[in-house]
Amino acid sequence: MRPEPAQPRLLHPLALLFALAVGGTAQAQTFRIQPTLNAQLTWTDNVDVEDADPQQDWILELSPGVSMVRESGRLKGALDLRLRSLNHVERTEENTTYLALNGRGSFEAIENSVFVDVDGSISRDNQSSFRGRLPGDALDYDEDNEVRVFSVAPRFVFPFGAAGQGQVSYRERWLDSGSSSEGSGGGSAGSSGLGDQQSRTLGVGLSDPAALRLFGWGLDYSRSETRYDERATRDVEQEVARGTLFINLDPQFRLRAIGGYESNDYAIADGESGQIWGGGFDWYPTERTAISATGERRIFGNGYDLSLRHRMARSAFSLTARRDISSLADEIADGFMFDPAYQVLYQALTSLRPDLSELERSRLALEAYRNGSRDAVRSNAYYVQRSVGASWTIDGVRNTLTLSVQRSDRNSLDTLSGFRFGGELENYDRVSTRSASVSFSHRLSGFSTLTAGYVQSKSTGTGEESDETRRSTARLGISRRLGANTNGGLTYRHTRSQGSDDYTENAVTATLGMQF
Repeated sequence: MRPEPAQPRLLHPLALLFALAVGGTAQAQTFRIQPTLNAQLTWTDNVDVEDADPQQDWILELSPGVSMVRESGRLKGALDLRLRSLNHVERTEENTTYLALNGRGSFEAIENSVFVDVDGSISRDNQSSFRGRLPGDALDYDEDNEVRVFSVAPRFVFPFGAAGQGQVSYRERWLDSGSSSEGSGGGSAGSSGLGDQQSRTLGVGLSDPAALRLFGWGLDYSRSETRYDERATRDVEQEVARGTLFINLDPQFRLRAIGGYESNDYAIADGESGQIWGGGFDWYPTERTAISATGERRIFGNGYDLSLRHRMARSAFSLTARRDISSLADEIADGFMFDPAYQVLYQALTSLRPDLSELERSRLALEAYRNGSRDAVRSNAYYVQRSVGASWTIDGVRNTLTLSVQRSDRNSLDTLSGFRFGGELENYDRVSTRSASVSFSHRLSGFSTLTAGYVQSKSTGTGEESDETRRSTARLGISRRLGANTNGGLTYRHTRSQGSDDYTENAVTATLGMQF
């Protein structure tokens, strides 16, 4: 009988993070703690997002919470915790209360040498490309979509030679998903069906990019294994080793030549292995421009990672493209902070609004991220993901405009890659999603702000079966500061879904937020 993964204990380490932070407030002036209380009243004309018999309802949400940030000292991190209590006027059987959490911290146990990184999250979000509410919809709080993730990662960093650096790291991660249900695509529209997982990753790295001035070198090795609960057919392993030769042609331009070896058993139980060959470059033509490109030949074909970032006086542009092996579990576990779409928004705010605190930049970037173009696919299988995204942010005196376009293609490696269900990739060999979004904000005064946004996406599944869903959301809102620590707002939203899942929804939301 296979061992069952240990259940995650999310609150214990985060409570430790809280205790350490509070314990150091007397010495660390950069620690900030902010209790909050938010109330939100929503009217919707289609609470279950159904086409045949839409039902109206009122939903009242009360969410006490706390945000903590510590930006200096031996402990650095941020924690956002809310207790969401949602109550229906008509559908009282759907009332629910749950903890929503995002936390990330790093503790310097030994100065400049030993660190312990901790992160955790609890969220409810529909990941289906074809059915149900759009990813990021605040009214998607089905308990079957709840995913709890925690990881702890000690690492040892050490210098060698004149400028070389080495690192030995270990990460243990637990993922506990919501219950799954039988249905098309490996579960209902409201079920993640991921199962419980426990993964371990060992990493070793040595690097001296300028060891001989013109030439440098780097070595990296990682080995990971993932155990699943008794519903899975098998566990999976991956091993990757790379060597890199750096050629420093200029302080702003560097070439990279890559060679290595990898093996995994994602696609077949006996595993497969092969060599890695590739190269790339890093170019910083100006202080405001960064270009990086890497291309490799791997066992799944061609892999690449490209990025371009350019900052102007009042705007910032970003372009990213990547092809690699991934999984929904990995994407959820890494959290929104590692999503390229979020990173683009955060970095744009960092460049354009250096006056803002890290907490405020994170809040604004997360708000734009949740209201922007996102895509997902519900699957337990590993897949080859190809993604391209571009974002342009313009920040004026009173106006902020963000344009974003994304495209992703996910190809299944194998429909029986060690999981209970293949999910949407069990029915389709390929899932493609195209999305675009525009968001606009106008500061009417020092107290009021007008916001507007539009998101449109198209998801296509091809293979033994075919599916296509087109989704769009338009929103218009106004927010106003009512007092020194109180804000209010009113938002109208129209959502339409056509294709595999047909429905329309109109919703009006009034909000009241208080900070203490």
